[in-house]
Amino acid sequence: MPKKELSHQFIKSLNPPDKPIAYYDEVQPGLILRLSKAGTKSFSYRYQFHGKKRRFKIGTFPGMSLADARDKIHELKTNIKNGIDPQAQREERLHRPEPKKFKYLAEQFKKRHLPTLKESTQKTYTERIDGEMIPAFGNMYIKDISRGDIIELLEEIAFDRGSPYQSNRVRAILSSMFNFGVRREIAEYNPVKLTQPVAKEEKRDRVLAEDEIKRLWNQGFNTVKEPTQSLFKILLILGQRLGETRKMQWDNIEYDKPYKRTYIDKDGNEVKEAFLVDVWTIPKEQTKANRKHFVPLPPAALEIIEELKNNSRYVFESPDKKDQPIKWVHTTFKELAKRAKVDNIRIHDLRRTAATYMAEGGTDRTILGKVLNHKGLAGDNQVTARYDRHGYMDEKRTALNRWTHKLQQIINGKETKIHKIG
Repeated sequence: MPKKELSHQFIKSLNPPDKPIAYYDEVQPGLILRLSKAGTKSFSYRYQFHGKKRRFKIGTFPGMSLADARDKIHELKTNIKNGIDPQAQREERLHRPEPKKFKYLAEQFKKRHLPTLKESTQKTYTERIDGEMIPAFGNMYIKDISRGDIIELLEEIAFDRGSPYQSNRVRAILSSMFNFGVRREIAEYNPVKLTQPVAKEEKRDRVLAEDEIKRLWNQGFNTVKEPTQSLFKILLILGQRLGETRKMQWDNIEYDKPYKRTYIDKDGNEVKEAFLVDVWTIPKEQTKANRKHFVPLPPAALEIIEELKNNSRYVFESPDKKDQPIKWVHTTFKELAKRAKVDNIRIHDLRRTAATYMAEGGTDRTILGKVLNHKGLAGDNQVTARYDRHGYMDEKRTALNRWTHKLQQIINGKETKIHKIG
């Protein structure tokens, strides 16, 4: 077997031989270049392990360069010194069972473990597994789910959606699932054990005073770049959840959408009315309430949104990732709140502030629940749930228009007209 100081140009110039030939590299001991009759050029490493001579194929030229082949042998030599045989390691990988995805773990957990729990617990576990964990991790291999992946989900639930209680429940169930997986040899370890709850379950009642709203808008929101600036403004105007608002899509905004309502007037007569409305529809799968939600857009909100027109699916497109919704806005919010000299404020407090001012403006509890898509406030039953598909649109629009009118007065002191129904 000839020895040769291998070079890229030499390997590239080799033509198919009459019979296979191999060259020993004089630069990197153990590196062999093999040339087949078909012209295939492959790199191998010849080594000894526990006194036995072995040969290990490491790649094919030009997919693997000569420099990469030499670097690979450095790595293999280190492994061998540490008692790891490359050939045995490869054979072990080839015979290793196919890695399982998270949805397989979820299926087994629901099938084998949930029946041992009481019925109400089974229901809440299933809702959280299907509603939170499967969408986040379902198609990921169990071995690839990291501590960082878990923290990202928990923070999204706790901070983006303002639900630390849900975040902590999800964390507890995830830990139970991975412990189950370890016992069944579906998972190698439980990454949840390396995490801590990301938020305390404290009840907040923080509502911004009028002077704080003005400072937050003018000295806070207006000082940050788009689309973050407009995202914060829309959160305060519409009072919707951050996790749902940041995923707003252009396809879900309809202009002059027709709506109808029927009501009984003061004389006992049935009255039918039709009107048009600009509306943002939040798909069922994106809402915390797990139902489609119609949000009428006041002119002030529509004006802000229209200024963001882009070629993305998302109204609030991430500045870093094309055609992806914006994320990680909590740090920006803390910084702008500090500049505006507004203390003890979180993003979710914008929703509570909008709701409070709507209530003070005369919006009753049921309509407020419809605006916020809050099951507890809305007083839903089977009848109202069916009616909600197309109902309450004018009442919701009135509530949001009154709040927008009040908000504009707070911000700039200018008198504005309430956008009338019909």
